Amino acid sequence: MATTLKLDPELQAVVERARELARERGELLDGPWAPPTDPLPEAAREALRDWVASGDYDRTVAEIVANDPDMQTQL
Repeated sequence: MATTLKLDPELQAVVERARELARERGELLDGPWAPPTDPLPEAAREALRDWVASGDYDRTVAEIVANDPDMQTQL
């Protein structure tokens, strides 16, 4: 399952220009903080990939929804 997000080049240009304008107006600050990182360790990501690939994730979701239909919009 691919999870790489890609912006359309034209949208990317619009976003970059909006950021520039926000910086010029003092509305967007470039802080000293580090960029966000993935909080899950590789072992956890691998376990989740295996869970989804095995079909167990879909079965678990179906079971939860069957037992509590209101949860359908929460998953």
